[in-house]
Amino acid sequence: MVMGAVRALCEFSLLVSQQNHSDLSLTALDDALKQLYKKKGAFREQKMSKSAKAHMDELLGTESHQLREQKIHKICAAMEVQVYGAAKVTTTKRRRFQVHLNRARQVATTWSDADRHSAIERLERKIHQVTPVKCKLFDKLFQHDKRQLLQEVGTKATGPRSTFAKKLAQIKTVAEEEVYGAANMNTDKPVEFQVRLSDAETEATTWSIANTDRIANQQEREIYVITSNEQMRFKKELSIRLIKFDA
Repeated sequence: MVMGAVRALCEFSLLVSQQNHSDLSLTALDDALKQLYKKKGAFREQKMSKSAKAHMDELLGTESHQLREQKIHKICAAMEVQVYGAAKVTTTKRRRFQVHLNRARQVATTWSDADRHSAIERLERKIHQVTPVKCKLFDKLFQHDKRQLLQEVGTKATGPRSTFAKKLAQIKTVAEEEVYGAANMNTDKPVEFQVRLSDAETEATTWSIANTDRIANQQEREIYVITSNEQMRFKKELSIRLIKFDA
């Protein structure tokens, strides 16, 4: 019974670790979960401390994931050699491909935390018509009120719908009106600020998933010296083998 429970747990962990699922893998996942619940009585809390059980669960999950990753890498490497040819998929070329792709991704996402903060300040000055000095004064007053309120609530809930969150929003609104001026803080301006900031963030990160795939495919063809047909054949064959492996 214990071995059956461990096997069901390992199978469930392997299936859960997948990033993509098919109807076949979802059915297998459902079956593994049912088997795990049937045999979960083999794990008795009183015979194993919580820390030891947690450690065992972590080891099982990590080992299963690592074994699966190794197997997938072997399948991928074997398929590359079979479809592209051994001369085109050396270790050096794989590393070169990853380096090129990472550089392209770094260039694509250009906003750092500092960039975001400066964009927020710039939009605040433009929309709320406030000076940098007033922005700093508002931040200073708001942080002081926030710390004081946190000390008062102690360990009470601080979720978005909690009394603390509502009180904090009221304090922020009052502080904005006092420091920026009530005339600059009508209902429409905060909405405009959020919309324009969202638009700026969208423009800053210009790569969609489609762009990422396109660049990756282009880099792969360039570095491995392969045609589009060879690339499509490889992806199709790899998908079929991974489905069989999942099954």
